Amino acid sequence: MRLLALRPLALLCGLALLSTMSTSAQTVPVDTETSQISYKGSHFVHSWTGVSNEVTGSLTLDLAEPANSQIEIVAPVESFDSGNGGRDRKMAELVETEVNPNVRFVSNSIEAEAWDGTAGRWIARGDLTFHGLTFPAEIPVDVQVEDGQFVATGSFEISLDQYEVERPKLLLAKIRDTIE
Repeated sequence: MRLLALRPLALLCGLALLSTMSTSAQTVPVDTETSQISYKGSHFVHSWTGVSNEVTGSLTLDLAEPANSQIEIVAPVESFDSGNGGRDRKMAELVETEVNPNVRFVSNSIEAEAWDGTAGRWIARGDLTFHGLTFPAEIPVDVQVEDGQFVATGSFEISLDQYEVERPKLLLAKIRDTIE
């Protein structure tokens, strides 16, 4: 799932869970060593990608019945690195990280759009909280179980305007509203 443009969200997070998967539901923590969330922002002058490797959360997984699964993902807004410290500081200021330190997704339903027990596509529906506001989000997630790990990758877009994030300007033009 991609997440947050520093941040505005475009959840894209690869999750690897260090647990032997079975057919009954089990709750496992997000693998903080390998998981990441990234976002893509753009302006008419250039585009950039910001990445956070400070992803936490948990997954309750039922591989036999994906609808019984649940996801919670959290990342500190200040942990996103776009390769430009000034841009990162400005976005943290605009998102008011002292009051709204995290971006968070919590699912309320999972639908297996395609699933053979080891690979497929799930749709995670839930609430995305960013800049102190919460809105419904639907995230298509490609999932795979390999070598005892559950790996999920997804992507979606968010609107900075919807989350009431002031869009910074460069050369008198604001960055694009949509973050991927």
